[in-house]
Amino acid sequence: MGSILEATIIHHVCIVLILLWLLDSFKCCHPVAYFLSLIYLYLVHDLYETRLRRKLQFEERRQSNQRRVLSHSETVRWLNHAIEKIWLVCMEEIVSQKILLPIVPWFLQKYKPWTVKDAAVQHLYLGRSPPIFTEMRVLPESNGDDHLVLIGVKFLPYWPFLGRLRVCFAEPPYFQMTVKPIFPHGLDVTELPGIAAWIDNILALAFEQTLVQPNMLVVDVEKFASPEQGNWFSIDAKDPIAYAIVEILEGANMKPSDLNGLADPYVKGQLGPYRFRTKTQKKNLSPKWYEEFKIPICTWESPNVLIIEVRDKDRLFDDLLGNCSVNINDLKDGQRRDVWLSLENIKMGRLHLAVTMSEGDTKVSFVHICLWSMNAMQNA
Repeated sequence: MGSILEATIIHHVCIVLILLWLLDSFKCCHPVAYFLSLIYLYLVHDLYETRLRRKLQFEERRQSNQRRVLSHSETVRWLNHAIEKIWLVCMEEIVSQKILLPIVPWFLQKYKPWTVKDAAVQHLYLGRSPPIFTEMRVLPESNGDDHLVLIGVKFLPYWPFLGRLRVCFAEPPYFQMTVKPIFPHGLDVTELPGIAAWIDNILALAFEQTLVQPNMLVVDVEKFASPEQGNWFSIDAKDPIAYAIVEILEGANMKPSDLNGLADPYVKGQLGPYRFRTKTQKKNLSPKWYEEFKIPICTWESPNVLIIEVRDKDRLFDDLLGNCSVNINDLKDGQRRDVWLSLENIKMGRLHLAVTMSEGDTKVSFVHICLWSMNAMQNA
């Protein structure tokens, strides 16, 4: 894996060197070209470092789940043998063209960005290698994240014998996409810096909001098998059982990140599929935000860890000023927790926030109004 990444990065280096050589041949090589080349190579290096990190994290999770598999299981060589025989004959045609191809346009239309007018899929190919099942076991009920994929089946006493399938991932899956919009064997546009992160964010959002527990893809097999096919799939999105009211209040002793000895900090947060971001406070090492975010909680079975990052807004790269985390599962009592958290991975900086759990719709309290009023008076 490492050699492949290194070879690909070398290709980018060769392309940059060739372009610089051409510019120099026509006596058009300006120092700005060298500066832009360094920026481009830095973005390429950051892209492949991010992909390698995601791949290693996925491998660690996969190995951890394999170690948790119960010892009492039966081999499924018979199943792998049967799938291998029928994969190229009918599974590729049925699964990709009959099942996945009608579903993919629905996801594209629902999650395409506002800058894209239309998106379509002309062909979907699953490959010549069938999936391989290593072990099979039966559990009375699901406990935590023992399964990477959760499947619920409703049987019928008549054809097609399966009434409904409910499928979801126990955690966001690892995926990697190749996009060649111009020529079938041309440039993979996901190799370009910025494009890969944009596509990954769209796919991650689509997966997390639809196909990651507790949300499920529901397939009505009866409608799918009927001559007059209707809307045979749907997304079962669970309603929140609670809300976490997160108040990003202020920061103190932030790390100077700009040449003027100051910083332009803002806060990013994520809890499950939900993401938020505060406004940027210009030239301030003790920023005051006083912003509130209402985060839905769909289940208490998952860790529900709120990941927070403080970043410095720049024109090219937003520097990391530190991060911290809060375990929301420890705050079920409904009390407002007001804390100062030290920023990790940095030697300085603290973040002041408050978290309140609510079982229903939450209205703005008098304390929040006072805080916002103070902020408005300070900015006046």
